[in-house]
Amino acid sequence: MTSYNNYLITIFIFFKNNIILRNLPTKLNSMEGLPNIDLIQSLLENYMFDVDGAAAVALCDRHGFIIASESKEKGGYESALVMGAISAFLDIYIDRIKSEYKTQSNFFNITSMQDKKFAYCSMGSHCILTTIADPTTSNTELRIYSEYVAGKVELILDGFDNVSTDIPEIIRVLSKRREGKLPKGQFTAKLILNGDFKVGKTSLIKRFVENQFSEKYISTIGVEISKKSVVMDEDTSINFVLWDIGGQIGSMAPYRQRFYEGASAAFIVIDRTRPNNLESVKKWYKDIKTSVLRDIPFVIVGNKSDLQEEVVISEDEIKVVAKQLGFHHILTSARTGENVNEAFLYIAYRFIEKA
Repeated sequence: MTSYNNYLITIFIFFKNNIILRNLPTKLNSMEGLPNIDLIQSLLENYMFDVDGAAAVALCDRHGFIIASESKEKGGYESALVMGAISAFLDIYIDRIKSEYKTQSNFFNITSMQDKKFAYCSMGSHCILTTIADPTTSNTELRIYSEYVAGKVELILDGFDNVSTDIPEIIRVLSKRREGKLPKGQFTAKLILNGDFKVGKTSLIKRFVENQFSEKYISTIGVEISKKSVVMDEDTSINFVLWDIGGQIGSMAPYRQRFYEGASAAFIVIDRTRPNNLESVKKWYKDIKTSVLRDIPFVIVGNKSDLQEEVVISEDEIKVVAKQLGFHHILTSARTGENVNEAFLYIAYRFIEKA
């Protein structure tokens, strides 16, 4: 074996077995605040399992030091070569990335080198996710998964230990959408959020629009309307008009028909810590369909998923109802922000594909 190949294997072993915490938040640098590397590793493993064309992934800080990595090749010569290629890519491109994106916390880009694609992505201030993939892997799949995984890692590095490492069905659906340019222009989509009182509809909107969460509960009477613009690419954006509809199904019945009119899509939100709350989905679906006769996307949003010790409604139970009604579903936490942007992003793509 050549000295160069020995060098690559040395790099691989070093990066695989040494967790470098330089440039991570101060609270993570104490022994009490170390990030949950097992969670990160599980997330990277699931990423590798889901994306057939991905050969390896590495997570590094903003200086290019690798925090964690995963490869389809479990050890040995081939694995070392793949991880060595990622290390070489980071050595070459880290200064360019820092120069090009400066203080930007969110970015994604793909570079082709010889017979491989290198995708690098950041969804926060802590780290950069780099993926090496086969050239046949679609850019859409790499982007959807990279942004999802990078966002989850940011939550873990912020100290949240109750983050799920499972890849939601909605992410798989989004990643398989057709390649090509999105329709150009600014589009407006009316999204209604329904569900019983105190399930977290207002909190989900506040997290999506303002990236904030409040423990204080104020019941929505009637409806509250919020707006947020989402840039899909350089030529396409969607202006969301979000209708937060109060959960008083009896007292507000005469008014809800007007609230529903013109809806482009609907979230039916449930509280996973509330026994029997899943039964409300069919009730709210029936209520919406009395006013919205055309076919629109519905998503069951299982909220408060961060309260793991209090959760009484399993994902399997939600899947059964979603399958019966022909819906997709996603598990969210308005408190931590987990999967909130992904839920709205799914609706954005579903809407734009019909534009």
